[in-house]
Formats: sequence, C-alpha cells, structure tokens
Amino acid sequence: MSTKPESRLWKTLRSGLPDVHWTRIESWSSPGVPDVNACTKFGEFWIELKVIKNNRVKLSPHQIAWHLTRARYGGRSYILAREAGRDPLHLFSGGEAKSLADQKITEISPMAKIGYPYDWAELLANIEKDFDKKGQ
Repeated sequence: MSTKPESRLWKTLRSGLPDVHWTRIESWSSPGVPDVNACTKFGEFWIELKVIKNNRVKLSPHQIAWHLTRARYGGRSYILAREAGRDPLHLFSGGEAKSLADQKITEISPMAKIGYPYDWAELLANIEKDFDKKGQ
C-alpha cells in the first residue's frame, strides 16, 4: 500500500523543521481538528495538511468551522497545501478556510509560497511574522 500524499507532506514537514515540537493528531473523534499541532519558541499553532487537486483545496464543513472559530478567538491556525509530491508549498491563514474551500487556489494569495528545495526557515518566518502582526 502506498503512502497517502498528506502523510508524505507530514513527513516532509516534520523532517524539515526538527526544532519544532510537533504532535500529529488523529482527529476521527473530533471532526475538523487540524492534522498537526506545533509549538515553537514564538508560540503554538495548528496546521491542516492538504493536497491540491484540480487547482482546489478540499476542506470539510467541520474543518472550515474549526479554523474560522479558532481565528475568531485569536488562535493561530494554518493550511499548508501542495500538489501531490510537487512543489511549491502554499501557506494560508486558517481564517481563509472558507475562501480556500470556495475558490480555486490561484484566486487566493497565500501568506507564503515556497518552492523546492523548501526553505523551511522561510516557512517558519512567515508564521512568526503572522504572530507578530496579530500580537502574542
């Protein structure tokens, strides 16, 4: 059995950022909870890992609601997407979940778009910049 594209994205992310404390979440018991929780020196955040298909990111209604609710309460969440096994990585704020679900990926500006080979420090710097912008 081959590895699912989102699982490969998870392994790539984890190996690219070994200094982040990662927790992979199996959320079958809590629909909508993102795939990964991360804790860094600048703060804690959540990431939903997605594969782009037909120029779209498929998010369930539960995932959209979770991200929008988290944003409303000041929490940090992100959606990290790429085409199956291909660059680039697209990083979106969780507050964009509804727009991302409703539109093509080319119609929404990502917080960051990182080509291969991935500059993991750039990805983390964009998340940290978002923390600075929103205030800790």
